[in-house]
Amino acid sequence: MTPEIAKIESNSLRIISAVFVFGLICWLFILWGESKKDGFNTQRFFDLVFSSVIFSGIFSFLLYKLIEWLKIYYPNNVLLTLDQWHLLGTFAFVLSLVPIFLFVKKFKWSVFRILDIYAMASSVLFMILSLGGFFILDQTDYLIFFVLTLILYLFVIRHRGYRFMSGQIFSFFVFFLAFSLLTFLRKTGSLLFASVLVTIGFVNLYLRGKKTMSKTTFPEQFLNNLKRKLQHKEKKLDQQQQQLIKEDPYLQHGRATDNAETLDDVLEDTGKIVTDARISSVTKLKIQVRKALAAINLGKYGKCEICGKDIDKARLKAYPEATTCIDCATDRSQMEEIREDEVLERNV
Repeated sequence: MTPEIAKIESNSLRIISAVFVFGLICWLFILWGESKKDGFNTQRFFDLVFSSVIFSGIFSFLLYKLIEWLKIYYPNNVLLTLDQWHLLGTFAFVLSLVPIFLFVKKFKWSVFRILDIYAMASSVLFMILSLGGFFILDQTDYLIFFVLTLILYLFVIRHRGYRFMSGQIFSFFVFFLAFSLLTFLRKTGSLLFASVLVTIGFVNLYLRGKKTMSKTTFPEQFLNNLKRKLQHKEKKLDQQQQQLIKEDPYLQHGRATDNAETLDDVLEDTGKIVTDARISSVTKLKIQVRKALAAINLGKYGKCEICGKDIDKARLKAYPEATTCIDCATDRSQMEEIREDEVLERNV
């Protein structure tokens, strides 16, 4: 069992605080990676993340001070009957979502895609906190929560982008948190916190379903032609990905024993950077293709995932894996992603 407080010279450090800081760093890293993968403008997205941290941090700190004040002056207050850390955690999580709605309105982002990214990053944060809680408090429930959260995260990572409609991952995540609060992490007030999370999850699913309630009415022959085209493109991308992996300079036979000159090493490193960039582009396009195929199977193909309007038929013919209408593809990061995919498409 790890001690709760570590002594560093004359100072004391709560181990759980260090675990939280490490988890927050991992949370930021996941947000950065997933936002970049989804084509969001990195600088603007980090403005959003910074706003979320500051907003939730300030109000959570004020809530903490209120609780400490009530302990002294109003010890019988109903707020003190709730578990303090679960209250602060739920409060901070919910408040961190508030700035999202301001940014999506300003930059025309998809709120459901951002909520999914936040859910994935938060699951990593909770995994780290639960693992720290297990080692510090020696409670098996925290270990169970860690294992289940890890399984959920790996499953989502594997199938995100083409099996789940944007927004669903966030709802599944909050439902899982509510279930965990009622089973493994039972504390005073768990039912109240779980009810809040379940309500948020159902509201999100309702709004997501309302946005995509109407099915597209493209002719069956038109959809079948695009489906065959997408399936063919997916196979070609798989082949291209395997070929690029084989061409990776770092994976060439005899590289470990090769005594190359400095110039050769530079060329090798440059080739590695180019190969990695091409593999990343292929991977992103494969995700788009799979999302389009999934949308066809669900009868939702041709709906803009940002505004919910129909995507122009001519745009789908030229770019069948498009997920946004041309009006919503005005963000610089989205336009750059489209241009990269179209260049890659010509190569395919």
